Amino acid sequence: MSGRNIITRELSDSIRQCLGRKVKLTLKVLVKVETRGDKTENRVLAFASCRLFVLTAKVPTRVDQHFHYLDIQGIESRKPNQLCLTVCDRVYTYYTTHEENSSHEVDTMVLSLCTALKNIFPSVPLTHIIRKVEIQPPKRMQQLEELERATLGGTRDMGPCGGFSTQYMCMCDYHALPYREEVAWDVDTIYLSHDTRELYLHDFDYLEQKDLIPIISALEYNTWFRKLRASHSKLSHEAIERILHVVSKSLSLEEIYLDNIGAKAEFANKLSLALLSNSNIPLQKLDLSHNPLEDKGAIHISNPIGRQAKGLSHLNLSHCGLTGKGVNMLAHSLSVNKYMCQTLTFLNLAGNSLRDDVNNLYNFLAQPNTLKTLDLSATECAIDALFGALLRGCTSSLAQLILSRNSFGSKKSREMLPSFKQYFTSTLALKTLTFSQCKLPSDALKNVLLGLACNENISEVDLDLSSNHLGATGAQILESCIHGVRCLAALDISDNGLETQLGPVVAAISKNKSIKKLNIGRNLNSIKSKHVYHVMEAVVQMIQEEDCVLESLFINDSRLKTDLHNLLNALGSNHCLQNLDISGNYMGDSGARLLAKALQINSKLQFISYDRNNVTLQGYSDIAYALQSNYSVKFLPFPVHDAMLCMKTAPERTENIMRRIQDILYRNVSPMKYSNGQAFRLQQGFLLSSTQQQVDRLVLQTGEVVRTLRRSGSDLGGSNSLQWVEGLIADADNSKQLISHLHDVVLRRDDAGNPIETKLHQLSSDLYTVISNNLQDTVESMVRSAQDKCPNVLSEEKVVNDIRTACLAKSQLSYQLVESAIVEQAGSVILNKVNEVNLAVASTVSDRVIDEVVESLSKTCKNLQSGEGPRKRASTGTEMGGRERGSSESSTRSERSDTVSQGDDTTSQKSDPSPLATPQLPKRKSLHGRKLRPQSVVAESLDSVSELPSSCGQLQHLGKARPRRVKTRAPTRPMGRADLVEEDHDISEGVDTFFRPGSSTPTTPLISPDSENSPRLLKYGSTSSVESSPHTGGGRTGSERGSIESLTRSDSLARSESDVTRDSPRPHTKSRDTEEEDEEEEEEVSLEEKSSHSVRSLIGRQANEGMAKRSPDMSARKASTSSSISYADESLSSLDKSRSEEDGKEDSPPRKIAGLHKMGIGGNILAEMKKIQEKRTSFLPKDDEKDKEEKKESPSSNLLAGVRLRSTGLADSLMSPTNGFPRGSGGSKSPNCNRDSCIDTSGVAPELLVLLDKRRSTLTTNQLEELEETWVDGERGEDSLCPPLHRQTSHKHVLATDLSLEDVVNV
Repeated sequence: MSGRNIITRELSDSIRQCLGRKVKLTLKVLVKVETRGDKTENRVLAFASCRLFVLTAKVPTRVDQHFHYLDIQGIESRKPNQLCLTVCDRVYTYYTTHEENSSHEVDTMVLSLCTALKNIFPSVPLTHIIRKVEIQPPKRMQQLEELERATLGGTRDMGPCGGFSTQYMCMCDYHALPYREEVAWDVDTIYLSHDTRELYLHDFDYLEQKDLIPIISALEYNTWFRKLRASHSKLSHEAIERILHVVSKSLSLEEIYLDNIGAKAEFANKLSLALLSNSNIPLQKLDLSHNPLEDKGAIHISNPIGRQAKGLSHLNLSHCGLTGKGVNMLAHSLSVNKYMCQTLTFLNLAGNSLRDDVNNLYNFLAQPNTLKTLDLSATECAIDALFGALLRGCTSSLAQLILSRNSFGSKKSREMLPSFKQYFTSTLALKTLTFSQCKLPSDALKNVLLGLACNENISEVDLDLSSNHLGATGAQILESCIHGVRCLAALDISDNGLETQLGPVVAAISKNKSIKKLNIGRNLNSIKSKHVYHVMEAVVQMIQEEDCVLESLFINDSRLKTDLHNLLNALGSNHCLQNLDISGNYMGDSGARLLAKALQINSKLQFISYDRNNVTLQGYSDIAYALQSNYSVKFLPFPVHDAMLCMKTAPERTENIMRRIQDILYRNVSPMKYSNGQAFRLQQGFLLSSTQQQVDRLVLQTGEVVRTLRRSGSDLGGSNSLQWVEGLIADADNSKQLISHLHDVVLRRDDAGNPIETKLHQLSSDLYTVISNNLQDTVESMVRSAQDKCPNVLSEEKVVNDIRTACLAKSQLSYQLVESAIVEQAGSVILNKVNEVNLAVASTVSDRVIDEVVESLSKTCKNLQSGEGPRKRASTGTEMGGRERGSSESSTRSERSDTVSQGDDTTSQKSDPSPLATPQLPKRKSLHGRKLRPQSVVAESLDSVSELPSSCGQLQHLGKARPRRVKTRAPTRPMGRADLVEEDHDISEGVDTFFRPGSSTPTTPLISPDSENSPRLLKYGSTSSVESSPHTGGGRTGSERGSIESLTRSDSLARSESDVTRDSPRPHTKSRDTEEEDEEEEEEVSLEEKSSHSVRSLIGRQANEGMAKRSPDMSARKASTSSSISYADESLSSLDKSRSEEDGKEDSPPRKIAGLHKMGIGGNILAEMKKIQEKRTSFLPKDDEKDKEEKKESPSSNLLAGVRLRSTGLADSLMSPTNGFPRGSGGSKSPNCNRDSCIDTSGVAPELLVLLDKRRSTLTTNQLEELEETWVDGERGEDSLCPPLHRQTSHKHVLATDLSLEDVVNV
């Protein structure tokens, strides 16, 4: 009776209820278990998918014990009814309830257990999972062997990625962790679609650390994944332990990357034990870099490396804190393992200290090996000993040698060993050589270059010499040796402090036609701006050469600013550069505009890096607009730094512009056919732009000579010769449009039917036929294969025909797809290249013809003018041979003409252009000069610097004679009296000598008549005559004279200091064009100011006349004031005189003062103010001593108490402006007016008084009349309770009307 019949239905239901409906059982067997002595108890063994349950045989049942299949260590069956399971070193024995001689139930249980394990781990032998399987007799193992052959033979489906999802579920059950469906989906879908064999834990770092444990454990018996990567991850202790367990069990791991996980020497010890315990692991690559293993960890890891059965191909222990001790142990293990010399191709020990002797490493490198990459950067190793070992063992296969950040300086031996140079001469596979930041000595640099130059077995070498501080000495070595190193494909000489020597180095590099990638960045940071021009000219000359092969140019982080414009101008017609890096040059929006201009016509650039250039939205907008007509640029790195600044100001506009740029780049990635019309028109523009004027000038000059000869009747060469000259002129006219005619030839051929496109269409048709036949044959083969596999289902012909019809409908391929792929995509690349070749041929023909025309016209015109007849070109053999001999000289002659034309252009740019001068016709430039875009006007105005005179004459300050702007505000210091100049002084005396250049004496500086220094000529020597002025009304006191003298001396000192500051050299010298523009602006401003002052003075005179009519006293006072204002012109003076005669006044005529018409408005305003005050004091009655004492004791109220003004020290010498008005009729003093109630202006600064007089002079007649009525009412109002208060209010009204806050602040 079988165990299945013994288990009742009630027991089965109780088992299902106890385990749950989610647990699917494959087998239930009733067994007996020995308990104590000979006693046995019944138990039920329930086999699930990955776990075995032992339950009681009673209802209701319960789980007695359970264990996972992976915990089973051994299976034994020595008797037919006995089953022994070893679980965690403990043996469990079960007996069946059937006869003792029957083994059916035991075999069924063993087969069910093995089947469950094979379903989970189909590609792993059973003995690898369960270490001990012993069943007696051996014939009972046949079923297990058949099962294993079926699974390992590939007849069973393993599932995606080797059944990873099932294994992951099993491991989740084993570790009692939740099953994450997203993990299974990612592996079964993403990993499978990419067919990747590398499990990267970074893809699951969003999970908790405990969730990584079943993911790592799933690799234990998985044969799909060959690589395990846990780089730059912070793993828990449990996760690291599972990795070690996987290493000890895996049969498929070939690559292990555990870099930067924080592993220490203890981890290295455990890893070495795991590797030693698993001799079947096919490990090839081991990466433990950036872990603090130190020497102890290196000693642990070197033990399994030396015993690795098949050797390693990749070993990375960089930045592990190793020293010479640890490296020696590691190198010894590499040398002991006989497979390492044949398998190891990558060795990285960078970042470890190898300053001690590492002879074991040198011994390993000296053995014949297969190393392809050796990285010893920043190890402080001995370079001489290293190259001695490399010369003996690493010449045949070493392709990449990285020795950056290793010092060559050695105090023991200054000279380089011969092995250093011999290695570069004898190496056979070198591709990359890095000497960055090595402080490379000049001898070492020379040996490297000469060794590579002598090696003819290598090519396409990438040489990195960056950050070596080569300086001038290194530049000389590069200049003399680099052109002969033909094996170089890439050169990096950035950050070497070459500065001015970079130009000759670039010129030498241009002679090397093998270098395709050049990096010269960070070499111009400390160079003077005047030397940058020559360096950039060398760069432009290099990329503009016809045979230039340079594809990538890096000139980043050089801070070129506007000096980058020449390079940007040369990009438009450049035909070689594909990659360009100009980031970190601060070119600004002007540079972005030039780059946009270049992109509109450039058809070669594919990659441009332009970040960190201070480009704003305007610059990016220009670039986006230019990219609309560019179809070659495919990649523009996002300008993160500049875009962040733009996002702060205008985020929406920035996003729109960047999106538009990305859309255009996406368009350019799609292949399409380009029209050759733009290229032809571009080439025609290059030719006509520089040739039109040259050819027209020669044609015009030659035609004039021919007409002159015909009119004179002279026949120098006969009528045939003149006809030949006329034919030559016709050829010259036709040559200007030759390239357009060549373009028409190409277009006519295309219109007639391009044979290339015809062949492409024919090819697409033939290819479509082949594809259709292939698809039909594939369908038939699939149907036959299905019939062979499933003959019973597909026995009917109808079913087969239905399948065949459905498959044929699915296998149809459109002809448009094939045609688009052949004609539009592949054909576009071919036709674009054909168009480029046609353009090159057309430009060569047109350029050569135009050169011949220009040369012939020049010679013919010269011969006709010299009296000789025109010489025809003979076609004899001698002449033809001479022409052939002279063809070799044409290139040299063209180069010489290029140099001359460039020199002329440079001179013309730096010369002083005249807008009225006739423009000179430039000489015809070569193709290089024509393709170079002229310098922008903006760049010229910013960067042009005037040339110093070549003669050794006396230097003069160019800005000293520049006219100064006329002052528009009153001076704050006293100036000389203008009326003290002699009246009979001729105003035109000394004008010629004053304005004639070179006439200035050492004592008289060369100044402009409009400058602010001109009034100073009248000031010196006038302080002593102030006391005897006839308008002072008496002599001044000593205190007044002292204050005036002190102010005069302080003014002279201040002006002398300002002159020194003004005459000192400025940090940035303006160009001559800029200086002329500034002078014109200053002259315009000065004329406007003078005109405004004249009108203001005229209005003031009219107001004074109105006041004179109202009050005789005020008219007298205003007359004296008007007589002192002498800066008006003669017309205004005559007008003043005529008006004063009409009023019957006897005003003195205005004096003629020398130089006053050259002075500004502020030249004598202080003197006028003094005269006004002196005039007012003459009308004041003398006060009593008592009144003076009361005035001193009781200070008056200040009208501008809220304004803080600077005192000038002249308060005592100035009088109140109200003292000039009469106090009553007949000059009697008002009884109600006393000193205390009147306004006291002694505390008011004289500057405010000056502004008050100026504003009063600008009042209209109506305003003056109202003001006069206010004054009269204030004096005569007897019914007013407080006339003085009314008078004080009138003063406030005057001040509030005349003075504004702006005037007060300015003062």
